[in-house]
Amino acid sequence: MKIGILGTGMVGATLGTKLVQLGHQVKMGSRTANNEKATKWVGENGANASQGTFADAASFGEVVFNCTKGDGAMDAVKAAGENNLNGKILVDVSNPLDFSKGMPPSLYPLLSNTNSLGEEIQKTFPHTKVVKA
Repeated sequence: MKIGILGTGMVGATLGTKLVQLGHQVKMGSRTANNEKATKWVGENGANASQGTFADAASFGEVVFNCTKGDGAMDAVKAAGENNLNGKILVDVSNPLDFSKGMPPSLYPLLSNTNSLGEEIQKTFPHTKVVKA
């Protein structure tokens, strides 16, 4: 299966590595096509690992994982592109935590106790099948 990963941090790299080990083709996406973390990850994971922009990863994947930081998740998913996500499953594993006022973190201001980042993504991309994980 072809899988797109949005995000180059620990969560994206861990999921991407395991998915490559299981035989899937994985493209890691970031804001830029030549992201240093993604380049390193590709070098460590062989022929089934590749990199590109958020849009490249979303276009590539039959399934897409959002592994970005919560405060940048909406921007990343928007950069991935609605046309690249339409009809696909998007697994949202991001945590919408705001650390701007120190510990403990609060929810990103966009959200409240009656709303989630997954719901915001679903509202913005109604033709994408969003799964909050």
